[in-house]
Amino acid sequence: MNLVTWKAAGRGLGILLPLSLIFLLAVGCGPSKMAKDQLEKARKTYAQAKADPDVTALAPIHLSDAEKAIREAEHAGNSEKMIHMSYLAERKAQIAMTVAEGKKAEENIRKLNTQTSELIAQNQKLDLQRQLEARRAQMAAEQARRAAQMEAEAAAKAKADADKLMKELSELKAKQTDRGIVLTIGEVLFAFGKADLSSKADRNVDKLAEFLKKYPNRNVLIEGHTDSIGSEEYNLDLSQRRAESVKEKLVGDGVGPDRITTVGYGKKYPAVSNDTEANRALNRRVEVIILNEGVDAETQIRK
Repeated sequence: MNLVTWKAAGRGLGILLPLSLIFLLAVGCGPSKMAKDQLEKARKTYAQAKADPDVTALAPIHLSDAEKAIREAEHAGNSEKMIHMSYLAERKAQIAMTVAEGKKAEENIRKLNTQTSELIAQNQKLDLQRQLEARRAQMAAEQARRAAQMEAEAAAKAKADADKLMKELSELKAKQTDRGIVLTIGEVLFAFGKADLSSKADRNVDKLAEFLKKYPNRNVLIEGHTDSIGSEEYNLDLSQRRAESVKEKLVGDGVGPDRITTVGYGKKYPAVSNDTEANRALNRRVEVIILNEGVDAETQIRK
């Protein structure tokens, strides 16, 4: 290199040297505006994350990392490091918010699943209750139907039995009443002032005895009556003896005495008016009530 060239190079170096020094001085003097802007951006993002209670509760570690990165950025010795740490701080704060948002979403999903499960269980319980109620209603309706059917069958059987009994007692001129089957032994049972059965009445009692032996669950109430002639005391005694005469005949024909109850009413309940001898003869009678099954004879005695 000749002298001219050397001098020229020296002059060029003299121009370049001041520019490099200026750049180095600029860097050494403190962070650039870009670095400060990045730091401020990171601070705002961090403040936003910290202000959210979900972030502080659900992403505390990520939030803490963001805070540390900001502190490092604030104490950085040059712009390059400040920019780098500020960027990291911003990203960590954003990550903290994202994590919190994700955990919150998961929590909401869990709550929704729990609520859904509870709702499903509740609906299943309601469905089961409705099914049980429907089943109970169905069973109640079926029981009611069966009860009605049984009642109808029992009524039909009772009627059939009553019809059969009435048919068998048709010769004794029986009548169906609320008290049971009522029959009068013969048209004229007793002579005036007497308690002895006539021959016709005797035959009728024989038929009654056969009937009672055929139906051992049927008990009888025998009621004695008189006409209106004579005193009250006399007629009560006479009517009782007439009822006892029928009982003795039934017992003699093989009917258990425990199945027979007797009562004398005297002239208290005439069948017809006592204004003529013919009518008075009709009142000298004994009526036999063939009681319905299970009925206590004492409840059927007239007061």
